[in-house]
Amino acid sequence: MVRGATGVGFAGFLSLLSLATHAGASKPGQAFRMEYWADGACPDATEFARQIQTRAPRLRLAEGDEPALGFYAELIDHGHGASGRLTARSPDGREVVREVRGPTCADVSTALALIAALAADPNQPVDEQAPKATAAKKTPRTSSAEEALPHLDEPEAERRWTFGVGGGVGFESSIAPNPGYGLGVVFEAESHGNPGLRALFTLAAMRAVTSNTQTQGGNVSFDWVTFRLAVCPARWPEETPLFVRPCGFLDGGFLGGDVEHAGNSQAKTEPWFALGGFLRTEALVGEVVSFQLDGGVTVPLVRSSFSAGVGQPTAFEVPSSGFLGRIGVSYRFR
Repeated sequence: MVRGATGVGFAGFLSLLSLATHAGASKPGQAFRMEYWADGACPDATEFARQIQTRAPRLRLAEGDEPALGFYAELIDHGHGASGRLTARSPDGREVVREVRGPTCADVSTALALIAALAADPNQPVDEQAPKATAAKKTPRTSSAEEALPHLDEPEAERRWTFGVGGGVGFESSIAPNPGYGLGVVFEAESHGNPGLRALFTLAAMRAVTSNTQTQGGNVSFDWVTFRLAVCPARWPEETPLFVRPCGFLDGGFLGGDVEHAGNSQAKTEPWFALGGFLRTEALVGEVVSFQLDGGVTVPLVRSSFSAGVGQPTAFEVPSSGFLGRIGVSYRFR
């Protein structure tokens, strides 16, 4: 969550103007416009503009509606590191996005300023290197400032979503007198929209069975099938291959039971609706293979009961809550 954002509006543009006056008044230069957002201990808009113009002194503030380069920078201080995103827009409207991560927000700010300066003025010598920060993609050097941004469109577009498929084995304690074990397949979608938020959405089809369980109301067996929609709003730590996700889910399916007692038998199918939550421990291998271990609770919304018939003792009633566990693996397409 952004703790205290600062932006370049009217006051910010005045700051930029004070930095660019000597460049814009004496020579044409390259026109540009900029918006800037930051939080935590990140440099402010004036400092970021100064870093860009130090590296590209031929930049000047755009006047009126003249065609100009556009920069939108967003920096976030995570406490354990920092990340930033720079959107560069060419005068004809084409855009490219670069993301940078580093140990401090100052390092990320320096790296983004360097990328912006190279895009605006690639022929300008640059002596200072961005310390300790790693750019996700490199900005190519071109023969003129007018050509810099169009060439940036050549790398692959920034990913907004990662999709995957997988499967797993698990147990549910609320579907039978003894835990039911079964299999499931899952489809996944992970959002990359915000550096501080990596939400995961999953849709799973699951089935578990139990058989020949003796109770006071007779011998029972169950067949449970459900579709599970789960949402995991964030992961922590965000930038490591081993992390945890808190998740919530909603089930919809059916629970079929077969009861035999004292020569009587009855089979019936009841609707199954439940909600719950689990904590997922996840390990990513090569950013494409995910190993998962889940543990949590299920709260059935429909508490059906099963017996061998009218007048027969209850063999099983769905409890008010139960435990769940799962081991799974999935492949994320890139």
